[in-house]
Amino acid sequence: MTHDTTNIPESLQTVQKKLQESIHFYENIHLSDSQDTLLKAYIDIVHNDHSLNHFFELSVTVSMLLRGLQSRFYLYDKKNGHFLCVCDSRTGIIEVPEALSLSPSLSLSSIQEYDNWLYYPLYPRPGTGRQEPLDRQDEHGPYDPDPYFASHSLLGLYAVSSHGEIAPEDKAFFEILTPWIGNKLNNRLIAKRHQEHLQFLNSLGRDIGHNIIVPNMYLKYLLRQVEKKVGSLKELEQGTKQLFSGDEVPSSQFIQFQKNCRINRESLERTFLELTKHHKQVTMFLESLFREQHFKEGKFVLKPSRCFIERDIILPQLDLYRKKLEQVQIIVEKPTNLHRKHFPLMVDIGLLSQVYMNLFSNAVKYTEIISDHRGKSRKALAYGVEKIEDFPVAGQQGLKLNVFTTGTPLGKVECQQIFTEGYRSGNNDDISGSGHGLDFVQRVISVHGGETGCEPTEEGNNFYFILPLTVGISEKNHSND
Repeated sequence: MTHDTTNIPESLQTVQKKLQESIHFYENIHLSDSQDTLLKAYIDIVHNDHSLNHFFELSVTVSMLLRGLQSRFYLYDKKNGHFLCVCDSRTGIIEVPEALSLSPSLSLSSIQEYDNWLYYPLYPRPGTGRQEPLDRQDEHGPYDPDPYFASHSLLGLYAVSSHGEIAPEDKAFFEILTPWIGNKLNNRLIAKRHQEHLQFLNSLGRDIGHNIIVPNMYLKYLLRQVEKKVGSLKELEQGTKQLFSGDEVPSSQFIQFQKNCRINRESLERTFLELTKHHKQVTMFLESLFREQHFKEGKFVLKPSRCFIERDIILPQLDLYRKKLEQVQIIVEKPTNLHRKHFPLMVDIGLLSQVYMNLFSNAVKYTEIISDHRGKSRKALAYGVEKIEDFPVAGQQGLKLNVFTTGTPLGKVECQQIFTEGYRSGNNDDISGSGHGLDFVQRVISVHGGETGCEPTEEGNNFYFILPLTVGISEKNHSND
């Protein structure tokens, strides 16, 4: 089959080459009308039926319809290192799969005949066994179906009984059929794995609610009990002052005892307030990140509520990071345009708080000292907000939220890649990190209908995201809250 290919664009030439190779392969195999009809019927049913067991049954029935040949379907059991017969043309599905006993010297990377059976290897991708060597056996092992089944993995075997000689044209038929079986087997195994994965995630979502959220509520109860004990100590402290009246003077030992009690009570009270603050944040993070709906739907499911961005999200996160910022001598520069007013939004407060948590965490690790335009040393984090017109569409407004840190400006390519999962800047190899934080930021902002970006400047980098301003909620002054 030859046609003029001069008009095929360069972008399609790779596909053209694959088609020509496949055409050449089929031109050299001549199927009878009955073989061709049987193959089409098999493919048609497989396309419309996604059951794994029915797939096994269809595959072993084909050989019976072809020439009355017996056949077996084997899957590779990675755990035990055996091929297990899951279906044969005599009994159908085998409830307790039988292990195949093979000679240790037998290589099944290609079609092999052994003990009156012809074994066809089943690969995820058609053509792997016929055209490509297993050049990665040392890396993965010859029968290593990894979680998403690499193209070189041998998933199983299709065996045809060779009692009596199999005609060459029938062997050719099976050479066409088995790559199809391998590819469809791969798809069904992947679907089965994904289904099991989704069932596990749904179950995990319920487990988190029961085994993490509920015990965390008990921790809140314990903190309240500690609060009561601190209050009782304060009352006891006040009561001791009434033990002495009139001209009676307490001893110096008793005065020192009172002082020690007050110091310890105040220290305990500060610790309690710190624990309460962190518990509140952890609870919000747990309830927003491990929401059962996330697991059920396989994506972030928002629970938006009305909030003011600085008061409800930025300042609480800054408060948690204040000591860490002070330890590395980072100065926090607040914006002037948030001094007298809040900007209203309808957002998932828990998830957006984690966005700022990731940005402030990065600031602690990556902020550098620079010499500013006045020649003064500066190591700073600055946050700000500005309105954006025509976002997300013409006639609407958005809110651009900035977190700026001083340091080496990123390059244009890095600014485009930095929100990608696993990406880390090349000059930060000595700083711990996974490259996941900004990917999380991007995904949370995206599900809010917003955009993320990075703007390098002479003095550092501005990480920003834009969110749609909520229609119907006006700005309010601090005095009106």
